[in-house]
Amino acid sequence: MKANLAPEHIRNINDCFILWFKESNRYVVVSKDAWLLINLFLETNNAKTFIDNLQHTLLLGSPETCNGIFEEISTFLYEANLTLQQDNSNFKTEVVPLLDIERYYKFKSIIIKINYASTLIESIIHPQIAHKLIKDSTTFDTEFDVFKTGDYLHLNKNKELVGSFKTENFHLLQGRFALELTNTIHNKNNENWIATFHASTVANSKNAMMLIGDSGNGKSTLSALLMANGFDLIADDFTPMYEDLELYRYPSAISIKKGAFELLESHIPSFNSLETYFNGPKKVNLKYVPNYHEIKNSSSHLPCKTIVYVKYDKTKKSELNPISVEKILETLIPDSWISPNPKHAQQFLNWLETVKFYELCYSDNQFAIESLKNQINS
Repeated sequence: MKANLAPEHIRNINDCFILWFKESNRYVVVSKDAWLLINLFLETNNAKTFIDNLQHTLLLGSPETCNGIFEEISTFLYEANLTLQQDNSNFKTEVVPLLDIERYYKFKSIIIKINYASTLIESIIHPQIAHKLIKDSTTFDTEFDVFKTGDYLHLNKNKELVGSFKTENFHLLQGRFALELTNTIHNKNNENWIATFHASTVANSKNAMMLIGDSGNGKSTLSALLMANGFDLIADDFTPMYEDLELYRYPSAISIKKGAFELLESHIPSFNSLETYFNGPKKVNLKYVPNYHEIKNSSSHLPCKTIVYVKYDKTKKSELNPISVEKILETLIPDSWISPNPKHAQQFLNWLETVKFYELCYSDNQFAIESLKNQINS
């Protein structure tokens, strides 16, 4: 019944079922009991037979109750398959406005040039990679243009448009730039990335650990503290995963809000000398802490078998406990990009089967550091 609404991929992890719907590229976590009903719905030829099975075989109640279950599953599957509206506007960018600001950045042996239309537009990208700024260069490997026309921000790569975004969605421009820069640094292609996660990632010499959490939960501050205590920073906020199921470095500095300045002054060398950005898009005072503790001869990519949901709460006892995949995915999925390619969706689910999930609720910074050290080294 309504087989066209069935999930393309189904995976059982820790007593939950993760369903992936191809049409919408949507992941939904349901309980074992819910999946049994959904599966029965999909395998039954018609509504009457399904409702009879619920009432007489599974003994789930009156006809009205069973009819309600039928309607609920029908609505769930319909909504799970809905595709999001996308802005498919065609932009003509043959005439690029005058770009007054030229910056050059060096990532190991690779030099990129970025042309910004204004200081405000520069503030969208530059602060995160300012630590890679170099003097003017006569040569470069890749050139980007970042500019605005009307109510849209545009990103060119080597004079070809790669994306246009509503001004209020400037974070989408940041994400697309990050992906294009990652391609340049690692010599990769857009088509082969499985995902870019809204997560901070730290590592030892062999394994990476992904930290996720809602804004304001202390994820970036904890990343900085971990870096100050011997961890290698792989990425902050933008963590890309390639087809080899490993996480790749993205050289952005860690964004630190003003509330954490005093804490980090005694942990991060020359923290007070870092520039404070007052007028960026986030409208808050920020400092950007670069990775100063990259492990010598460290890999450009590492496997990740641990995801930690981070929540700072000064009123709570510090604890690190296992957590459900449902709790992880409800935070990880909404702000991340995951490839709609069915092969990639299957690889993503395969990877999730190998991952351990934890929740770190902490008020004691030293507890958090030691707990995560023990976890990544175990």
